[in-house]
Amino acid sequence: MAETIILFIIILVFPFGQLARIDIDQINFPLIDLLVLFLSLANLITHLKQKKPPQNLPLLLFLAFTCLSFFINLYRYPLVSFKPLLYLLRLNAYLLLLIYPLQIEKIQITKFKKLFTLSLLTTLIFGLIQYFFWPDLTYFSSLNWDPHLFRLVSSFIDPTFTAIIFLLFFVKIYFWPKSKTKILLLSLVYLALALTYSRSALLSFLFISFVISRHQQKTKIFIFSLILVASTVFLLPRQAGEGTKLERSSSILAKIENYQEAIHVSLKAPLIGHGYNNLYFARKINIPQSHANFGFDNSFLTILATTGLFGLLLFLAGLKKFFRQSTFTQKIVLLAVFCHSLFANSLFYPWVIIFILIDQIS
Repeated sequence: MAETIILFIIILVFPFGQLARIDIDQINFPLIDLLVLFLSLANLITHLKQKKPPQNLPLLLFLAFTCLSFFINLYRYPLVSFKPLLYLLRLNAYLLLLIYPLQIEKIQITKFKKLFTLSLLTTLIFGLIQYFFWPDLTYFSSLNWDPHLFRLVSSFIDPTFTAIIFLLFFVKIYFWPKSKTKILLLSLVYLALALTYSRSALLSFLFISFVISRHQQKTKIFIFSLILVASTVFLLPRQAGEGTKLERSSSILAKIENYQEAIHVSLKAPLIGHGYNNLYFARKINIPQSHANFGFDNSFLTILATTGLFGLLLFLAGLKKFFRQSTFTQKIVLLAVFCHSLFANSLFYPWVIIFILIDQIS
């Protein structure tokens, strides 16, 4: 099957993160987006041939509404740039893989999941090497990335998104059978997560720890997690730069302003939004090349601003159905992403969706 081959390539490309990008006619995008587009098309054709119904109708209706909202808003934001259209295409490609789940042979599933574990380990090792031998990435600002100093960013060039990937990896290892390897890997992954200095990831870590402790009726799990995070905050090195200060308030104020802007933009088109993803034009930003222009620091506010109240309600209904269809361990992964996406646009981060996609294969 074509899907099997493409998925294999995606897992191999995964550790390269943002380093594997394609530049076509001044439009720059990750290679993994192109691979997912091919995978989504092949998978959709297979499902249509087999006449299999969608597994998540609300999410399918949401995608249809995003297209409707986008084209309705063409009068307001003419297609002077292909970027918004490409963002819409990418959203459809990724979410269609959740609406029409991949059909992988049972014998291949275990192999894929083992390969994905190796892929995540590669990302982890690269991140640790980057932190200890290449800690100054401030010059990446010339490439329109946020400058980072003494923070682990791995191949994703962003500590916040790197942290959520490591948090999800931590969750999956946590549910492995007990072994010395498991303890070692949990320790390494948590160390890497901590070195991102991502407060949203640490908060999400505490949140899922609380959920797990309630589910397993073991209060000691949450207490241990609370002590661990408190110790992390106390013991993490305070290097040069604002980013290594976990008590920093400047980023908190910036997020509050970002949320306020999201609400302000949403109120201008409350029902159908500005179209996915016309936020650069709606926000009237003067830095067109910044990677943060097309989303807010909250995935749900991003949906509200781009697809309006109708789109947000359809999206939430789709997430609810998707959540109910998941196993307990899959639900913990989803809860970690939902919590984290309140502080970053991580719910639509390609590598996060790929993680969820592979985690859902069964």
